[in-house]
Amino acid sequence: MSFTAVHVERGRLDASLPDLGCGWDWSAVHRVRPPARLACPECGHEMHAKVSPLGLRFFAHAPMAPTCTLAEESMAHHLLKLELAQAARAAGWMAELEVSGPDGRWRADVLASTAKNRRVALEAQLATITPVEIRARTERMGADGVRAYWFSDRTRIPWLGAVPSVRLTRQGEGLVAVEPMARFTGAYWAPEPSIPLSEFVGRALTSRFVSHYPRTPHHHVNRPMTLLWAHPKCVLAEAKKLGDEEKKQCTAQEEQERAEERGYARQEAALAEFAARADPDRAALARHSARLPGIEQAIAQAADMFLTRVTVGWSVGDSRYSSGIPLVNDHGNLLAVFDPLPLAGRCPDFLLDVGLPMLFPTEERRERFEEHRATGERLRSRRALEGEA
Repeated sequence: MSFTAVHVERGRLDASLPDLGCGWDWSAVHRVRPPARLACPECGHEMHAKVSPLGLRFFAHAPMAPTCTLAEESMAHHLLKLELAQAARAAGWMAELEVSGPDGRWRADVLASTAKNRRVALEAQLATITPVEIRARTERMGADGVRAYWFSDRTRIPWLGAVPSVRLTRQGEGLVAVEPMARFTGAYWAPEPSIPLSEFVGRALTSRFVSHYPRTPHHHVNRPMTLLWAHPKCVLAEAKKLGDEEKKQCTAQEEQERAEERGYARQEAALAEFAARADPDRAALARHSARLPGIEQAIAQAADMFLTRVTVGWSVGDSRYSSGIPLVNDHGNLLAVFDPLPLAGRCPDFLLDVGLPMLFPTEERRERFEEHRATGERLRSRRALEGEA
């Protein structure tokens, strides 16, 4: 949103000015047909004149326009299945080769299981398969309570990271897991060194490695992966980092929203003061209010705070001040409110939003009002939560 826009004929418009700075009334641009031709002064994108629920006028950008498969298996496939089974057994799991699921919907190269009925399929995938196909096979097993981990020793694996998977390579007489194992450094995911296949399987089955969708940048040997293998502590560390960042973002957003609300409230006060100064009868009320007990000290206190001359605003008596007295500078800008009273209802939203000093003749009056304001904050928070629900 913006308080300014550019009109094709009238030039720059200022929503905070009664005549928009060009001698026009707000009705000339707000809810008119055809719409006024307004543009953002910065980017040139189309804008519309709008009014907030509190009556604040502004300009908003327009939206953007956006046969037997076993017989066909190679020797390498068979050998890899065997090594997977041996690794599972070395980790203390039972391992069965080529186990079919219910109704033959799937077949596991190696079905590793425990006495507590935990089941994991260890799949040797050396033949060509697409990411879509391997996801479908993984989902079919998952529907029957079987997790599937996939292994391949091919150099290029298009589905690597699309499902829980690992690329293997042979070093000496044994296979080692090369990628995508990673550790969280506190800022990004970095690749873990290669480890023997048996060690990898043992970690995966005992949850010392878990398949994880990284949500922070990761630097990998070849390419970014949708799924990584990581220690649970790293997963928790990433979650904590993201949680801390989210809290900071929420705090910053809340502060920005409060700043906007302060701006709206002060703009409202300025407009009210401007309107009041057009009524000569309001001057007498302001002079009368300036003689109330304690207000001279409040005016002096506000003058010391803001290093400017302070007077009673002509908008005194406005309901937004909760029977308090506005103290303004020579330009009519609200600087403080003197002695707002606790009333039967909730504290006016204006006093919750404006973020300016509330000055009182006695400490007792201050304490009473602060209790009233705290109640108003709680009620507004409750209304906001009910609105979200």
